[in-house]
Amino acid sequence: MSEPRKDLDPGYYLQHFNELLQFITQHYQAVLTADSAAFISDFNGLSHSAQQLLVRMLNRKGSVFADTELDYSEIGPPGPLLDELTSAGFIAPLTAPDLADFWLRLTKDTLWQLLQMAQLELPASHGAKKSQTKPQLLGAALKLPVNWLALIRKLPQRYVVLQRQDALNYIYFLYFGRIEANLSLFTLRDLGIRQTGQFKQQFSPRFTHAQQAQLAYKLAQAKPAIIELGKQLKKQPDNAGQLLSQWLGVVAQWPLPDDNALLLKRSERCYSLGKLAEQYQHNDFAIAFYQHSNGFPASERLARLYAQAGDEQLCRQYLQQLLDDPGCDEEWLFAEDFYRRKFAETAGGRKKSQLTQLLHDAPLVGIDELHLGKAEQGLMAHYAAQGYTVFHGENNLWLALFGLWFWHELFEHPASGLHNPFERRPRNLAAGGFYQQFESEIEQKLVQLAAPNASGIMLAALTAHYGKANSLFYWHSDLAQQLLPLLQHAPKAGSNSALAPILRAMAQDFARHSSGYPDLLLIKDQQLQFIEVKAPGDKIQRHQLARLLALQNAGFTARIEKLQWIVDPNRLYVVLDVETTGGKAGTDRVTEIGAVKVQGGEVLDSFNSLINPERPIPSFISRLTGISNAMVEGAPKFADIATQLSEFLQGAVFVAHNAKFDYGFIRSEFARCEIPFDMPQLCTVVNMRRYYPGLASYSLGKLCAELDIKLTNHHRALADATATVELLKLINAKRQLL
Repeated sequence: MSEPRKDLDPGYYLQHFNELLQFITQHYQAVLTADSAAFISDFNGLSHSAQQLLVRMLNRKGSVFADTELDYSEIGPPGPLLDELTSAGFIAPLTAPDLADFWLRLTKDTLWQLLQMAQLELPASHGAKKSQTKPQLLGAALKLPVNWLALIRKLPQRYVVLQRQDALNYIYFLYFGRIEANLSLFTLRDLGIRQTGQFKQQFSPRFTHAQQAQLAYKLAQAKPAIIELGKQLKKQPDNAGQLLSQWLGVVAQWPLPDDNALLLKRSERCYSLGKLAEQYQHNDFAIAFYQHSNGFPASERLARLYAQAGDEQLCRQYLQQLLDDPGCDEEWLFAEDFYRRKFAETAGGRKKSQLTQLLHDAPLVGIDELHLGKAEQGLMAHYAAQGYTVFHGENNLWLALFGLWFWHELFEHPASGLHNPFERRPRNLAAGGFYQQFESEIEQKLVQLAAPNASGIMLAALTAHYGKANSLFYWHSDLAQQLLPLLQHAPKAGSNSALAPILRAMAQDFARHSSGYPDLLLIKDQQLQFIEVKAPGDKIQRHQLARLLALQNAGFTARIEKLQWIVDPNRLYVVLDVETTGGKAGTDRVTEIGAVKVQGGEVLDSFNSLINPERPIPSFISRLTGISNAMVEGAPKFADIATQLSEFLQGAVFVAHNAKFDYGFIRSEFARCEIPFDMPQLCTVVNMRRYYPGLASYSLGKLCAELDIKLTNHHRALADATATVELLKLINAKRQLL
């Protein structure tokens, strides 16, 4: 039985705000701006009721408030308190720059009242009608030549605007590490929904120098501002040059920090600006922004822009610089590939990208089409049949290994990158800060990876920490079954485990080394293999190639395997058609099911039933299908035949003409019965287009007429399914020739 939800104290919001201010005062006094320090001091000087009212306002949306919406039973009349807050500088009367927010918050009744007041000052009628919508009334109001501030002051309600928001946002930023004007995490904690206290209890500040903190704040503010810039450019593309020029001036004012995490943030903002400049074909600005950025992927864009501009010498020199001193594996891979493709005459003549070449050279593995759309599960079944123990490891396997091996340094050490009780992902992982901070401890633990008791250390960590909420990796039941063999059977280079360089790279540059790991882990005869699965049409990404090469260089067997779907001549198919009350699987219902079981081109069995859809059938549907409400009145409901149909479909490939439609309806009907439904699909529309191109139409009726297939009762389920069987035979005859 779940525990009853806790009740919050009536003044919980003020308690939370005071808790935050006390934390900031204790940990961040050295980096507070003068405005933020004054905010805290002045807030502490307010009466208790004024503090309550201000925090109520801060926790609501917008910055404009009417006194009529600030009457809280636990606080009392707002008038005197608004006077106190005005005197202390926390609120102010409405001014012209605040009108945009004012109009958004205004009720329709008050807007109409203002229009009536405005009418008294106008020589002619404003033309608005009370029956119009609020947007229509607002549009009419904004066209009127009146002094709105003067009229607003005549309203019976008093309007005020929050002040000192930047000082408060800086305080919030120091606590949360991001732009966050919301204390909902405190509320979730008090309600028992959000757990805290699973890690350490004492916290160090995320910033110790004022310049560092203020640059971080500016960079955090820049992220939403750049998003807003993108919206502006979309509306005003002709102003792109002017707006980008202004931003280039802003970027030039950002100092180059010593802190790697801040340098990464600065680079990310410059890269985002460069992409916007490219989007609006201001390549000179793009180059300038990318030059302000630091490393990959801005380096890739720079090289491409140099090449696009036709500056071959600069492009070649820059690529050589990246090859000589790459910032990361992905940067080197890009530079090597791009150099070869642009300057092949001096690079051995090979123009094909290394990424393309690697995928081209990967072995082909035939997988039964039973796994269509589920490539990884198909390859897992393929290797399981050969006696391998197979896991879908991907990134989480390596993140869990990293997180558990360095758990103390990540989550419990007094100097770890957790800076408040709510954080679950250490902040010092960004851009190598974690390794810089704990280099000695990390190197000692990397040596332990090769120790005979390494798996015992991991098992102890799993036992001690299993289930603790963190934002690094997720827990699952077979995590120990993956991690322990990884430690036991990892290759060794001398006295070092092959795991050491992988975890060291993650510690040094977590952002670049925390993703792209191969999909599958195979274990057999104490040997480990890592497989990156690529289905037909998939491409290898550069970061995936980098992880494969890193694993190979460390001594692991790691490779790409390409899948090709095998058509088993003895494959079991169920060709199905449904008639329905309409076209939406989520809301409409099935009225008839026809299904034919086929193997080796021979019909084995069939299933056909009218279905009571438990709702009326529209007349136009009845005219199309011939199925009336009277016909389905005594028919079984889908729930009555669900088990029988599920057994009929078992172990087969689901085939239909426009399979997405029929599959969606069958899945929705099973879902209403709470019966799991998941089958491989084959669409005869898609495959007829592929193997019989150039036909005038691919509708079932037109195909049957074109190919002389018998279809005597079109739009009845079993007749349509039977005709679709003949299409399946034609498709498979073509597929088996390839």
